[in-house]
Amino acid sequence: MDTQDLITRSENQIDNFKKNNEIILKDNINQEILKTKNSFSKEIWDEELSLEVEKEVEKKLTALNNSIDLNPTSIYFTLKAETALNPDISEEELKLAAYNFLSSKTKNKFMKKILKEKISKLTKGGNK
Repeated sequence: MDTQDLITRSENQIDNFKKNNEIILKDNINQEILKTKNSFSKEIWDEELSLEVEKEVEKKLTALNNSIDLNPTSIYFTLKAETALNPDISEEELKLAAYNFLSSKTKNKFMKKILKEKISKLTKGGNK
Protein backbone atom coordinates (compact mmCIF):
# COMPACT_ATOMS: atom_id res chain seq x y z
CA MET A 1 0.00 0.00 0.00
CA ASP A 2 1.49 3.33 -1.00
CA THR A 3 1.61 6.45 1.17
CA GLN A 4 -1.36 8.20 -0.42
CA ASP A 5 -3.57 5.10 -0.08
CA LEU A 6 -2.60 4.80 3.56
CA ILE A 7 -3.35 8.46 4.23
CA THR A 8 -6.69 8.24 2.40
CA ARG A 9 -7.61 5.13 4.39
CA SER A 10 -6.71 6.93 7.62
CA GLU A 11 -8.82 9.94 6.65
CA ASN A 12 -11.77 7.63 5.99
CA GLN A 13 -11.30 5.99 9.38
CA ILE A 14 -11.28 9.41 11.05
CA ASP A 15 -14.49 10.36 9.23
CA ASN A 16 -16.10 7.09 10.35
CA PHE A 17 -14.94 7.74 13.93
CA LYS A 18 -16.55 11.18 13.83
CA LYS A 19 -19.83 9.84 12.41
CA ASN A 20 -20.04 6.96 14.88
CA ASN A 21 -19.32 9.20 17.85
CA GLU A 22 -21.84 11.77 16.67
CA ILE A 23 -24.53 9.07 16.55
CA ILE A 24 -23.63 7.81 20.03
CA LEU A 25 -23.53 11.31 21.50
CA LYS A 26 -26.77 12.30 19.82
CA ASP A 27 -28.54 9.21 21.18
CA ASN A 28 -27.29 9.95 24.70
CA ILE A 29 -28.25 13.61 24.44
CA ASN A 30 -31.71 12.72 23.10
CA GLN A 31 -32.27 10.38 26.06
CA GLU A 32 -31.38 13.18 28.47
CA ILE A 33 -33.59 15.64 26.57
CA LEU A 34 -36.50 13.21 26.78
CA LYS A 35 -36.04 12.87 30.56
CA THR A 36 -35.92 16.65 30.91
CA LYS A 37 -38.86 17.18 28.56
CA ASN A 38 -41.02 14.79 30.59
CA SER A 39 -40.43 16.84 33.72
CA PHE A 40 -41.96 19.98 32.13
CA SER A 41 -45.54 20.71 31.23
CA LYS A 42 -46.53 20.70 27.56
CA GLU A 43 -47.12 24.45 27.74
CA ILE A 44 -43.52 25.09 28.73
CA TRP A 45 -41.89 22.48 26.49
CA ASP A 46 -43.60 23.34 23.24
CA GLU A 47 -42.64 22.72 19.62
CA GLU A 48 -40.66 25.96 19.44
CA LEU A 49 -38.51 25.02 22.44
CA SER A 50 -37.99 21.52 21.03
CA LEU A 51 -36.74 22.95 17.74
CA GLU A 52 -34.47 25.41 19.55
CA VAL A 53 -32.93 22.62 21.66
CA GLU A 54 -32.48 20.43 18.57
CA LYS A 55 -30.73 23.26 16.68
CA GLU A 56 -28.41 23.90 19.63
CA VAL A 57 -27.53 20.19 19.92
CA GLU A 58 -26.75 20.03 16.19
CA LYS A 59 -24.61 23.16 16.46
CA LYS A 60 -22.61 21.76 19.39
CA LEU A 61 -22.12 18.35 17.74
CA THR A 62 -20.92 20.02 14.55
CA ALA A 63 -18.49 22.15 16.56
CA LEU A 64 -17.21 19.05 18.36
CA ASN A 65 -16.66 17.16 15.10
CA ASN A 66 -14.94 20.13 13.49
CA SER A 67 -12.60 20.42 16.47
CA ILE A 68 -11.32 16.85 16.09
CA ASP A 69 -8.05 17.81 14.47
CA LEU A 70 -6.38 14.53 13.57
CA ASN A 71 -4.01 14.80 10.63
CA PRO A 72 -3.13 11.45 9.02
CA THR A 73 -0.33 12.94 6.94
CA SER A 74 1.53 14.33 9.94
CA ILE A 75 1.14 11.15 11.99
CA TYR A 76 2.29 9.04 9.03
CA PHE A 77 5.51 10.98 8.57
CA THR A 78 6.14 11.18 12.31
CA LEU A 79 5.89 7.41 12.64
CA LYS A 80 7.93 6.88 9.48
CA ALA A 81 10.70 9.01 11.02
CA GLU A 82 10.37 7.08 14.30
CA THR A 83 10.85 3.74 12.52
CA ALA A 84 13.78 5.13 10.51
CA LEU A 85 15.52 6.23 13.71
CA ASN A 86 14.67 3.01 15.53
CA PRO A 87 14.14 0.10 13.09
CA ASP A 88 13.66 -2.34 15.98
CA ILE A 89 10.77 -0.40 17.52
CA SER A 90 7.95 -2.66 18.68
CA GLU A 91 4.34 -2.23 17.63
CA GLU A 92 3.44 -1.20 21.18
CA GLU A 93 6.17 1.46 21.24
CA LEU A 94 4.98 2.73 17.87
CA LYS A 95 1.39 2.96 19.13
CA LEU A 96 2.61 4.84 22.17
CA ALA A 97 4.60 7.24 19.97
CA ALA A 98 1.50 7.82 17.82
CA TYR A 99 -0.74 8.50 20.82
CA ASN A 100 1.84 10.82 22.39
CA PHE A 101 2.23 12.73 19.13
CA LEU A 102 -1.52 13.10 18.65
CA SER A 103 -2.04 14.09 22.28
CA SER A 104 0.60 16.80 22.02
CA LYS A 105 -0.85 18.20 18.77
CA THR A 106 -4.61 18.13 19.31
CA LYS A 107 -6.45 21.06 20.83
CA ASN A 108 -9.63 19.02 21.31
CA LYS A 109 -10.22 18.19 24.99
CA PHE A 110 -12.33 15.15 24.09
CA MET A 111 -9.52 13.71 21.96
CA LYS A 112 -6.89 14.54 24.60
CA LYS A 113 -8.90 12.56 27.17
CA ILE A 114 -9.26 9.55 24.86
CA LEU A 115 -5.57 9.65 23.95
CA LYS A 116 -4.45 9.97 27.58
CA GLU A 117 -6.52 6.89 28.44
CA LYS A 118 -4.89 4.98 25.57
CA ILE A 119 -1.43 6.10 26.68
CA SER A 120 -2.19 5.08 30.25
CA LYS A 121 -3.35 1.62 29.17
CA LEU A 122 -0.27 1.09 27.01
CA THR A 123 2.18 2.23 29.67
CA LYS A 124 0.51 -0.03 32.24
CA GLY A 125 0.67 -3.00 29.89
CA GLY A 126 -3.08 -3.24 29.25
CA ASN A 127 -3.10 -2.55 25.52
CA LYS A 128 -6.80 -2.59 24.59
